[in-house]
Amino acid sequence: MNRTRQILKKSAAAVLCASLILSGSSTAFAAGSYQETEKAALNKLTDGIPETWDTYLENYKKSAAGSKSNMTLKVEDTGRALIGALMGGTDVSWLQSISLDSNISIKDGVEAIVSSVLLNDNKLCDFNVYMDLANMMEYIQIPELSDSYMKAPVSSDSEENSEEAQQFLNTYMTTLSDLTFVLPDSKTLSTLLDRYGNIIIDSFEEGSSVEESVSVDGISEECTAYEGIISEKSAYTIVEKVLTTAKDDEEIKALFDQWSDDASNEENQYKDFQNLITDALDDMNRDDEGSTENEAFSSKVWVNGDGKIVGRQFGITDGTDTTPVFTWKAPSEGEDSALLLELAADDSSFTFTGSGKTADGLLNGDYILAVNGTETVDINVENLETKPAKAGYYNGTFNISFPAAETDSSDSEAGESTEDDTDTSATDMLVGFGAVIKLTSDADADTSTLDLTVTTSGAALATLSITGSYGEGVEIPDFASLDKTYDATDDEAMTEYLTEINWDTFLANVKAAGVPDELATQLEDVLKAAVESASQPAEEENADTETDTDTTAEDDAA
Repeated sequence: MNRTRQILKKSAAAVLCASLILSGSSTAFAAGSYQETEKAALNKLTDGIPETWDTYLENYKKSAAGSKSNMTLKVEDTGRALIGALMGGTDVSWLQSISLDSNISIKDGVEAIVSSVLLNDNKLCDFNVYMDLANMMEYIQIPELSDSYMKAPVSSDSEENSEEAQQFLNTYMTTLSDLTFVLPDSKTLSTLLDRYGNIIIDSFEEGSSVEESVSVDGISEECTAYEGIISEKSAYTIVEKVLTTAKDDEEIKALFDQWSDDASNEENQYKDFQNLITDALDDMNRDDEGSTENEAFSSKVWVNGDGKIVGRQFGITDGTDTTPVFTWKAPSEGEDSALLLELAADDSSFTFTGSGKTADGLLNGDYILAVNGTETVDINVENLETKPAKAGYYNGTFNISFPAAETDSSDSEAGESTEDDTDTSATDMLVGFGAVIKLTSDADADTSTLDLTVTTSGAALATLSITGSYGEGVEIPDFASLDKTYDATDDEAMTEYLTEINWDTFLANVKAAGVPDELATQLEDVLKAAVESASQPAEEENADTETDTDTTAEDDAA
């Protein structure tokens, strides 16, 4: 019973935090109490849902119909020198870049990814993958090697996989192929957020209301702090109200209608949902006797003079002491702004903090990530757009470095080993290394690029570039009419596939990409040896079978 109480307490805390964090830094005009502040923020959130959610659904449909992706790993001079050294002085000056250029689409229950593998901007081969979600089968083709396809089930057919598990996986994969099938429309989403958000807010008791300064990294704002309190017993009441309302919620029932093409199946699923709620309510009623008033959840918001929320804190209150679990503060003074994000649990904490200046819509600043109070990562932000022309299309640069961990000199002199030594040694391994993340977007062309450059002592080793955009989609073959397919789970079938492969085009492309003849010849020998090795077991098995047949015939004659 105590375990059930702990689970319910954690669930309630998670629901409270998630529901209130959603409203973020919304403006709370004319707020005079905690509940008024939260309701004003919730109203602003739900008012903006239709435009935001409809845009997301529209973009998802466009992406599923056709999208393009390019991933390129460019090896820099220092990176080539390092690779050559690791390979015993091998000359790799010919190695410039490796790329995967893909066209992607999801339609008619099939996810298709048609890709080209390139070396130094020269195509080596195509690599086509089609996932038939209706039949849970994956097809792979490499045209430069063979026109045939390899096929394999998405999951194993072993006895360990029950029919229920297979059905769940099928449903899960089908859902991923078209999220619009399960996602609610903007009106339904707004209604549900408003309904259950107000149930939670109405359950808070008003706490203190005081004037406080929110300060981070030397930047501060004078605010009014409103506090809301929910006792452990009240948390049970919230969960009970949410479950009771959800049990006969018409919007939720409509979602079950949306999720099922079969009316009878939909009715059964909805009844199962209601039965689960009934069981949960029964368990709560039996366990409610163990609840106390000693421990409570605390939610605190800071509202500035313009009615804007610039800080939030969630904590656990035991008597007179409050232990923060989540803290967010974002004060500003003119062009200057600061940020604090902190998660704490038991003796562990993660803190992200820093400050910057915004001019002409571009943020420049310095921030740090600390783990358990130790500075672990330094982040410098350059020209980051704070309000991009289109949501999600950002431009800006992040420079990341790893500072040397500070150690207690007295312990070092005494030769003592501390528990933090392991953590600091792991951190020190990254000292001297760094990363540069550059975001480049064109909202008009609907393209976005992320460049990640890894550096050592300021010199670039390699850069990974990922570019995404909308595309025209992929032509999906008729799987039932494919000329030839090989079962990837059948060793004999895969041996036959390997023996029919023609490496000529692939090897010619390798040489055209600039790979030295000596290395290309070595690669050819390795590939041929692999094919021969794969075909030998089949030949030996056939020979053994013939020998057994001859022996049996001799025995019969004798």
